[in-house]
Amino acid sequence: MDPELITDPPMSELISSDSLSAGSHLGLGIGTEAIKIYEAIQGLKASQGVSYVNVVGNTSSDLESLVQRLPLYQYILLDEQKGTDTGVQLTLAEGRIAHIYLNNGVKLSQWPANQNGESAVRMGDKAEELYQKLVNIHSIKGYASKFERIMLLTKNLSTAYDPAMAGSSQWYFAYAPAPNLIEEVKINFDNGLVSAIVVNRYQ
Repeated sequence: MDPELITDPPMSELISSDSLSAGSHLGLGIGTEAIKIYEAIQGLKASQGVSYVNVVGNTSSDLESLVQRLPLYQYILLDEQKGTDTGVQLTLAEGRIAHIYLNNGVKLSQWPANQNGESAVRMGDKAEELYQKLVNIHSIKGYASKFERIMLLTKNLSTAYDPAMAGSSQWYFAYAPAPNLIEEVKINFDNGLVSAIVVNRYQ
C-alpha cells in the first residue's frame, strides 16, 4: 500500500486544470534546474503561504546515507517494500517530532512502543536525534524490515535544499490563492530540469 500524504488541504470540486510546457507559473520556470525551483518555492512561503513541498519517489533503503537529510523533512514514512498497516509515519515541526502514526491510523506517543531510552522515537525528540535513534531501532530484531523503504515525502521549506530532490520526477504543493479556492501545483522534472507544470484548481 502506498502512503497517503497528510499535508495537503482538503479539496472538493476540480474547476480548472492547466498544463504548461513553456513559460512559468508563480516564478517557477520551465527548463529551470531543481535547486533554483526550490529557492523559488521557498520564496512563495512568504508571498503565498506555501508551507511545504511533497517530493515523489524520494525513497531510500540505506539509512546511513540519510544522516544529514532526515532533519530536512517534515513527513517521513518507514515501511516494508510491499507496504503494511504497521508502517510508521513521522511528522516533524519546529525541529522536533510532532506526530507518530502507524499506517492503520493508530496514534503513538513513541515507536516502538515497548522500547526504552535511545531505542525509541518519542514525541518531542529533536530532529537531530532522529538518525541515531533509527539506527538503534534498526538493530533490534523484528524491526529491520521497517527500513526497507525510507520515504522522505514532505520537504520542510525552512531547511536547506536536499540535492537528492533533483532525482525526483515530480514535486507538488497546494495553497489557497483566494477564499474557497485551492491551487495544486505539480512540477514535473526530467534530468533535474523542469519539463512541465500542471496547475489544478479546486473549489
